[in-house]
Amino acid sequence: MVSPEFERQGVGHSLGVHVIEWARAAGYLGIQFNAVVESNIAAVRAWEKLGFRVLATVPKAFDHREYGLVGLHVMFLEL
Repeated sequence: MVSPEFERQGVGHSLGVHVIEWARAAGYLGIQFNAVVESNIAAVRAWEKLGFRVLATVPKAFDHREYGLVGLHVMFLEL
């Protein structure tokens, strides 16, 4: 999660790249994120751009202040 004051500055992308590089160097075979809010299109697209895919969506798992109950994506990247 990136603080709103730092959005669109590449912070999230840089963090994602760092995590992927670290996991590969450590010998991990994959990375799973259990809670990417489906209505956060920017976050979903950012992770997909790094190669992650949605494995499943848990319906109504997050109470969004604007949209009400929305799903949480479980996202995975094979390394």
